[in-house]
Amino acid sequence: MYSQDIESIIAEYNSDYTDFLEAFSDGSIEDLILSKSFPSSLPKDFLIDQLISYKKVQQKIPSWASIKGLVYPPPIHVEQSSSEWTATYKAKLVETEIIIDGTGGMGVDSYFFAKRGMKLWYVESNEHLSGITQNNFTNLGIDATLITGRLEDFLASPKFEDLRESSSSLTLFIDPSRRVQGNKVAGLADSEPNMFRLWDRIVSSVDQLIVKASPMAHVEEVLAKEYSPDSIHAVSVNNELKELLYHYRFKPVEQKADNEGKIWYKSVDIRKNESVEQGQHSFAILADKQGLEPVSVPYIQSELLTSICTITNSTSNNTKEKGSAVSLNSYLYDPMVGAKKLACMDHIALKYGLMKLNTHTHLYFSTDLVEYFPGRIFEILDGFSPSHKFLKKWIKANVSKYINIWTLNYPLSSQAIKKNTVFRTGES
Repeated sequence: MYSQDIESIIAEYNSDYTDFLEAFSDGSIEDLILSKSFPSSLPKDFLIDQLISYKKVQQKIPSWASIKGLVYPPPIHVEQSSSEWTATYKAKLVETEIIIDGTGGMGVDSYFFAKRGMKLWYVESNEHLSGITQNNFTNLGIDATLITGRLEDFLASPKFEDLRESSSSLTLFIDPSRRVQGNKVAGLADSEPNMFRLWDRIVSSVDQLIVKASPMAHVEEVLAKEYSPDSIHAVSVNNELKELLYHYRFKPVEQKADNEGKIWYKSVDIRKNESVEQGQHSFAILADKQGLEPVSVPYIQSELLTSICTITNSTSNNTKEKGSAVSLNSYLYDPMVGAKKLACMDHIALKYGLMKLNTHTHLYFSTDLVEYFPGRIFEILDGFSPSHKFLKKWIKANVSKYINIWTLNYPLSSQAIKKNTVFRTGES
């Protein structure tokens, strides 16, 4: 990782440069490189990494940013780590006394597991990363058993054998690396470690398993296996999909008989610094282990759509003052991104009594506002021809400064429309 041994770097860094990040945190990387006060006794690439990673941690794990004595790994490890919000969510899924973080990384998930009161085992094959995490756990006040080595070797070790034979319940968490030999992969079978090769050992040894998969992974990959998950979680932050989680119970706690052989599909959108219990931020549906059955959502009646189009065309053709678009008492609904990942958009629409606009779209409609819909809600204020002429005319009449353009099932992207449209006072 660096030319100097990581233990000696950490020791020197903590003793001589504890105020380094505070001194340079508001500056740029270029300022640090050119600074005459550059602390040159430590590797330059290490200190540059510290500053870059620290800036990322401020945004991604804000509760760590004020902790003195933390040493940050190279930026790529921060980029690949969980955020504070998704790690907190995962920690709530663990129902056992002991949690084994089998792919510990920089320890973000491990930290939030431990904060929930579980006994933590941290396993990491990268010895430099393990050394950095050991230092950080000490400064974060986290008590953990650290194992430096591959998960495959740990699962075959006497230490793990003692764990599995103990009376304590175990959960194994795996976040397989999606960079294999420098190439990006999405499927669990292509990631490292390959959980399917360890399957028999895992199933016979732990009570629960939580697997973090790429947002690009396909749910069908796990449905085809002998053991199906109890729940699948699509977790987003501010409606940006971050993680796909598979939660298995091999020795389940009490479980209702009518849930046996079924899978919970759960879509959760976490708003930063807000709880996720609010109805409009989550959706769950129980399905057979083969997957979600398709449902039939009624389409908007052509007469109603025609009448809306007539009203919108009428209002658009009238001379209006700036900002005077009139509500048509109708609404469009765009399901949360996690629901799209789990392909349960129609299930949401059916539950909330919405109508579908068209066979080939997942936009939904209602004449009355459904306030707690899990996704974005648009009030229809006006309508017009999509030609540049009408679009420019509408913008001139209704937009005072900025406009946000979003397209769906339309041949032009929002960026293309912005590029081809002259905005009078600005654009967004």
